[in-house]
Amino acid sequence: MSDIQKTIKDLIYFYVKENYKKYLTDNKIQIIPENEITKVIDELYTQKKEHLKGFIQSSLKVMLKENYPGDQLITNLTLNIFSDDELCKNRLSLEIKVYQGMEKNKSVDYSGL
Repeated sequence: MSDIQKTIKDLIYFYVKENYKKYLTDNKIQIIPENEITKVIDELYTQKKEHLKGFIQSSLKVMLKENYPGDQLITNLTLNIFSDDELCKNRLSLEIKVYQGMEKNKSVDYSGL
């Protein structure tokens, strides 16, 4: 994986984590109930997908400065990343389940995933 791809992955995780925390705060909850994770991810993913693409591009411009490879390359990378919405949403659901399991300081049961 190239450095840019790794940086994009890190930015996505940061963005998702911050939006997850905001969702918890806005809804005055400590965790998203497991039976609601898929619904919440579907709603947030649909609402935030385009914003996330812009966040990635603007963040990379600031981080990489003169080494920024250009909008076209970043657009192509993000198009590739977001080409399968269902895969992205499933991955996010899994990440939230794992994160919430770790936060509750318990082992995560991967058998149902």
